[in-house]
Amino acid sequence: MGVDQPPAAETMALPQPRADCVFCQRHKLDNILHESASFFLIADHAPLIEGHILLVPKAHFTCYGALLPALDAEFGRLKAAAGEFLGRAYRPPVFFEHGIFRQTVFHAHLHCFPFGPLALDLEAHHPHPVTGLDDVRAWFAERGPYFYLEPEPGQGSLFQPEEMRYFSVLGVLRQEAANTHGPWRNALERRLNGKPRIQSLVQKWQDFAAEKGL
Repeated sequence: MGVDQPPAAETMALPQPRADCVFCQRHKLDNILHESASFFLIADHAPLIEGHILLVPKAHFTCYGALLPALDAEFGRLKAAAGEFLGRAYRPPVFFEHGIFRQTVFHAHLHCFPFGPLALDLEAHHPHPVTGLDDVRAWFAERGPYFYLEPEPGQGSLFQPEEMRYFSVLGVLRQEAANTHGPWRNALERRLNGKPRIQSLVQKWQDFAAEKGL
């Protein structure tokens, strides 16, 4: 994947970096796996499971519902690369975004988890199916916050930002993490004990990137 050029017509419209945002201060971040012109992939600092990575825009968009359409193609290429990597090194990917709802960092970031197939009855959670970022933008413009789950590539769904629905869906992710890597651990425990997982992920990514010429 070559280095993308930022879309000149949209450059002046990009939100400015914030000094209080960890994702805006990329020079302070460890374990960035890959950068394109407008995005980067990074190993999560408190991985839920090994292979947990984040896809983050460099500009301070609050969520992917606010992403400029001019960046969609570049986003799609990097997301596809992340999905291919996870599928080859671990298991097929599951993508998740908070969409402002219950975020801890108010800068858009897509969680990429190698969970493989999820035991989740989506219809029971009344999802709003989406076919791409245009649908996410339309929801965000009309209704505001959301959370997003894509259990299989190309099969994304938006959900109303409701606590019971959120924890029901999140419960499936927690159970899948427990099935794969043992009991659920809180963020502090994952951060303190996540270094070996991150190191393994970084090495596997480097091998993948060398093969793909990234």
